[in-house]
Amino acid sequence: MMRLGLLADIHGDVNQLAKAIERLRRESVDTFVLLGDVIYDSRHADEIVELLRSCGAIGVWGNHELGLCVDPDVEMRQWYSESVMEFFSTLQPRLELEDVLVSHTFPTEDARDVLSFYVGVPEESDVIENCFARLPQRIMISGHFHRWFAATPSGKLDWKGEGPLDLASEDRYFIVVNAVMNGFAAVLDLERNLLVPMELS
Repeated sequence: MMRLGLLADIHGDVNQLAKAIERLRRESVDTFVLLGDVIYDSRHADEIVELLRSCGAIGVWGNHELGLCVDPDVEMRQWYSESVMEFFSTLQPRLELEDVLVSHTFPTEDARDVLSFYVGVPEESDVIENCFARLPQRIMISGHFHRWFAATPSGKLDWKGEGPLDLASEDRYFIVVNAVMNGFAAVLDLERNLLVPMELS
């Protein structure tokens, strides 16, 4: 069983990312997992990648780095260093870790298509129902929406990141993690079945 350090929507915020990595290291996470939108544009891309390499981060791409991860063209390569391009080539459209499925937006969508990032919001029950119906994983985790959100097949939970979320082993979950740029990160403890939000300030 693993303790995952979850980093959503950094958007190039070097200072908040450094705080998040330091905090998650103190929590002794086993793996740092990116939930996409690592950068906003080329600004601070090298510093961001250096920090992420320092903690061995893995994860998925978001809409903001889509052009770096899927068939980057010559013009795109001119804006970013070789180190940045190499790092983003390691990100995936979706990532499965034990019985956890990580994606930037809804895991039912094709992350190679820019339109897939704009199909709805978590509060729309039919979108979430589709995730539970089509995918087998017990826990699905996304970023993208810059807020806390959780639902089970029975519906939305009354939880907005104000405290730990107990993930009953007999149930399934769709969870959105709030953004690093907003001052948040999270630990998913798969042994204790617990998601712990963290405020970085």
